Amino acid sequence: MVFILSAAIQIAAAAAGFIMLLLSMNGSNERDATPGIYLYIFLSFVSALGLGVAGGFVANRLVQKKSYGKVAASAIAVLGFSVLGGLILIGSFIAAIVLAEIVRGTR
Repeated sequence: MVFILSAAIQIAAAAAGFIMLLLSMNGSNERDATPGIYLYIFLSFVSALGLGVAGGFVANRLVQKKSYGKVAASAIAVLGFSVLGGLILIGSFIAAIVLAEIVRGTR
C-alpha cells in the first residue's frame, strides 16, 4: 500500500511539474527542448518507482524495529518519501531546463 501511495503522489507531482516544464520551455525549438523533456520523464519515473519501493521497505522496517503501528509507519514513510520525491523532481526540472539550454547553445 505504501508503494502505491508513494508512487501515485510522485506521478501526480511529476505530471504537474511536466506541465510547468512545458510552459517554461515555451519558445524553445522542439529539437532543443526534446532532450530536456526526455531527461525529466526518465528521472520522474525512476524516482517514482525507486521512492515507492524504498517507502515500502522503510515502512516495513519501522513496524519491525521501532514497533510503530502499521498506520503510523505508513504515514511516516509516505510523507517522508513524498517530500524527498518533490525535491528530486525540482532537481529534475532544473536539470531538464539546463540540458535544453546547453543543447540550444551548441547548435
